[in-house]
Amino acid sequence: MTLIQLDNYGPWTGTLGGDREPMLQILQADLYSRIEKSFADRGGLVFFNRFDEMLAVSNGITEEEHQRIRDDLQKEFPVTISMGIGVAEHPFQAQLRASRFLQEKGSAQSPIRKSIIAHQGTLDLPTSYVKVAHFDIDGITESHTDHASAYDTSLHVMTLYADLMQSFRENEALLFFVGGDNFMGLANGMSVEQIELLLKRYRCKDVKLKCGIGIARTGRKAAELATLNLDLIRQTNGGKSILSTTSL
Repeated sequence: MTLIQLDNYGPWTGTLGGDREPMLQILQADLYSRIEKSFADRGGLVFFNRFDEMLAVSNGITEEEHQRIRDDLQKEFPVTISMGIGVAEHPFQAQLRASRFLQEKGSAQSPIRKSIIAHQGTLDLPTSYVKVAHFDIDGITESHTDHASAYDTSLHVMTLYADLMQSFRENEALLFFVGGDNFMGLANGMSVEQIELLLKRYRCKDVKLKCGIGIARTGRKAAELATLNLDLIRQTNGGKSILSTTSL
């Protein structure tokens, strides 16, 4: 896992005046788009965390490639980024180590810490794999989008998101909102049976989720397999299945 943080971002935004919010929203959207492409081109996958920081699945991406991503971004944007890279068996522990390695280099709001790449040990893990779980809320268009207000629909989705995040956290896994009514989990450390039990628990609360699981050497490929399995569920058995998995 790679933690990507904007350097000295809070203090820098304060220099832009009171009418800065539209500019910052545009900057954050452009940065996320550019960073996602940079990692995806190398087999990675980036999730926005709090807009001034992002988390990437970076299996197979070398330190030199991280440096090239950083250097290319510095040519295009008025801010710089620092990255911490953590390696562990489970996603939560990997991002925890990434966070600590970067924290040891100084505060995110320090003008001194700039363009750092921090890690410990080898990044070459030939036997590593990524397990991605792609979730979709079943029937939300009929139950909410076409009847409730847009804000109330978002509240429903975000409430479920927070609950799912906690469930994944308890299993040393991570979960991210990826738009619409979709969530994507980094599920190393969670068995298929555990994920199936989670889905059934929500069904008892009348919350219907479908989930496709993909297992591969890189984050991008695992996400692709997970999405293909989610599509397969939608296409078969009238969408009544709740789980499908593929390993590559």
